[in-house]
Amino acid sequence: MATTPTPFDDALIRSVRKRLAANQRVRRTLPGGGRLNIDRQLPFLVVHRPRRDQTADLARFVRGEASYLVAPRGTSYRSQVSDLVSGIAEDMVEVFGAFGIIEVWAEDGDLVEEVDNGVLQPRFTIAVPKADAGAPAVRTLEENLRNITILGKKADVAFDFVHTAPPGLRRITPKVGGAESPVRWLGIGMRTIHVDRESGTEYPAVARNLHRQMSRSMQRTAFEFARRQTTQRPRHYQALGRRAFVKAARTADHQLSDIASAFDLLLLVTPVNTEAEYRRFTKNKGGRAPRFEYRPLNVDATLLKRKLYATPVERVEDPTLETLFREKQRELSLKLDLLSDRGTARFLHSGIALYGTVDQSTRTSATDLLAKLGHEKDTRPKKPVPAKEVARRAEMELEHYRAMMPDMKATVTIRDDLTSLMVSDGHVLVGSSVRVPSDRVNALIQHEVGTHVVTFWNGSVQPLRLLSTGLAGHDELQEGFAVLAEHLVGGLTPGRLRTLAGRVIASDSIIDGAAFMDTYRILKDDHHFLPRTAFQITTRVHRGGGLVKDAVYLRGLKKVVDYLADGGRLDTLLVGKISVEHTAVIEELQRRGLLKPPPLRPAYLDDPDTFYRLEDLRRSPDLLGLAEQVV
Repeated sequence: MATTPTPFDDALIRSVRKRLAANQRVRRTLPGGGRLNIDRQLPFLVVHRPRRDQTADLARFVRGEASYLVAPRGTSYRSQVSDLVSGIAEDMVEVFGAFGIIEVWAEDGDLVEEVDNGVLQPRFTIAVPKADAGAPAVRTLEENLRNITILGKKADVAFDFVHTAPPGLRRITPKVGGAESPVRWLGIGMRTIHVDRESGTEYPAVARNLHRQMSRSMQRTAFEFARRQTTQRPRHYQALGRRAFVKAARTADHQLSDIASAFDLLLLVTPVNTEAEYRRFTKNKGGRAPRFEYRPLNVDATLLKRKLYATPVERVEDPTLETLFREKQRELSLKLDLLSDRGTARFLHSGIALYGTVDQSTRTSATDLLAKLGHEKDTRPKKPVPAKEVARRAEMELEHYRAMMPDMKATVTIRDDLTSLMVSDGHVLVGSSVRVPSDRVNALIQHEVGTHVVTFWNGSVQPLRLLSTGLAGHDELQEGFAVLAEHLVGGLTPGRLRTLAGRVIASDSIIDGAAFMDTYRILKDDHHFLPRTAFQITTRVHRGGGLVKDAVYLRGLKKVVDYLADGGRLDTLLVGKISVEHTAVIEELQRRGLLKPPPLRPAYLDDPDTFYRLEDLRRSPDLLGLAEQVV
C-alpha cells in the first residue's frame, strides 16, 4: 500500500527540525514523488531535484544515503525545498559547526557523442565554487569518481566553476553564518549511462553497479568533509552510512529467510537407506551400485520460486543490502532447482551452478595431500563412541552456550534415518548408527556445535535474519571454518584430511562423468581408501544425482586459512553464516552500527593451545604444512 504524501508546508519543516534536534530518525513521503530520509544527526545532506523534462530516474543514486532529499518534481515547491534545506543546515551547524550539501543531477548535452560498442563512458562534472576547488573533500570526490568503472570503462571527470547549480535551477544557498558561511555545497552532474537513449529503458545491472560506486564516492567525500571541517570525528567513511533497517529491507530479509528455512536441502538429498545399501554392496562384493531412497519432498519448489521472485528486493534503497538480497535470491533459486532435479541428470548441473566446479588449485591440494598422507590404514578403534554418548557430549556443549545465551533453543535428537552428525536450523541431529573414534569426538562436536550451531544462533540475534539462515555462498566458509575448528582443538587427524581430499577427487570424477562404481574404484584402487571409506565418500558425492558440495570443505579450509594469514579477524566469522567474500560487508555493517556483537564465542578460542595453532597457521598458511602438524 502506497504511503500518503505529507503536505509540504511550514508544519512539516518544523516537525523535521524538531525530530532532528532530538536526534530522531526522519522519513517523509513528499508530494510529487519527493522523499526525505535522515537517519540521525549528520553533517551532510545529499539532494536531488528532478526536472520536469527529466526522463532518467536519478533518485536511486541518492536514496541509499543516510541523509538525503529527493525534492518534489516541478517548480511549485522550490521555496519549500530551499526553506527545508536551510532549516536542516542551520540546526546541524549548531551541532557540528559546519554542514555539507551534495547535489546530484543529470548532465545535458551528451546525446550525440560517439558510442563505443553500445556503451557510453561514465562521465561526471564536479560543480563547485572556484574558491573551494582545492578543498580535501572535493579532491576526494574527484579521485573516487575517476575510479568508477562500468563495463570496463573508467569514468571521465571534469570541473565546472561557472554553472554551480543544476541546469535551470538556482543553487541552494542556506543563509547561515553570513559571509563566512559554514555551509559548503558541491554538485555532481552525471551522464545517465544507465538508460538507453532511444527507448528510455533502464539497464538494471548498470544502474545498480553505478549506484554502489557513486554511494561509496559520496560517503568518502562526506567523511573527508566531516573529519576536516566539522566537530564530528567518524572513524571510517562507512560509519556515515545508514543505521536503520527500513520496512523494505526488513520485508525482503524476512521473506528470503522464510524461504530459506522452508526446506533443508542436505536432509532432502541425503539417502535414508545408506547402511542397508552398504550391507548389500558388501554382500555382493561391489557387484552393483547401490539404489538409494530419499525422503519425500515437503515443499513445492515451483511455488517457492514464485514467492522467491515476488520478494521486492528492488525496493531496498541501501545498495549494500540490496546486493546481499539479490545474491541470496539467486542462490535460493539454484537450491530450488536442485530439489526439482533430484534423481535426474539435471541435478549434477544444478549443483555445479550452485557450488562451482573443482578448480585446479583445489584439485592439486587434494592430490598433494593424498600423496603426502599415504594409504589409509585400518585404525578402527576397539571401543568407538556410540551415538547416545555423542549426543550427550553435544548436549553438554550446548549447555555451555545456553549460559551465554539463555534464549538459545538448540536441541539434540538421535534419528534412525541418518548415518552421520549434522545441524539443521540450529539443532543437532545424530544418526543412531553413528560410531566416532574417541580422539575425534571433541573435534566433531566443535565442527557441528562450535561452528554451525554457534553461527546459526549468533545470526539469529542480528537485525539481518539472513545471517542465521546464511548469506549466499556461506557453505564454503562454514565447512572450512568447521574443519579449522577440528584442528584448533587438536582433533584433525590424517584420516580426516585424507577424507576431505578424497571428497575433492570424487567430486571431480563425477563432473567428468564418472558413475558410482567408477568413483568408488578411483578412491579405492587409485588413492588407496579402505572399502567402507570409499563407499561413504562416493555415496556423499553421488547422492541425489551428483552433489559436488563436498569439494567446498577443502576449498573452504584453504580460504579461511588464507584469510587469517592476511590478517583477517576470527570474530568476524562468528557473526553468522557468511562467506569469506562477505567479511568486508560484515565489517561495513558493523561500522554502520547495523549489527550487534555476537553473544556466542567458541570455548576453544580461549585455550592457549588454540592461540599457538592459530599463530602457526598465520605464519605458514599452507595445507601441506597443516598436514605435517597432524601426521
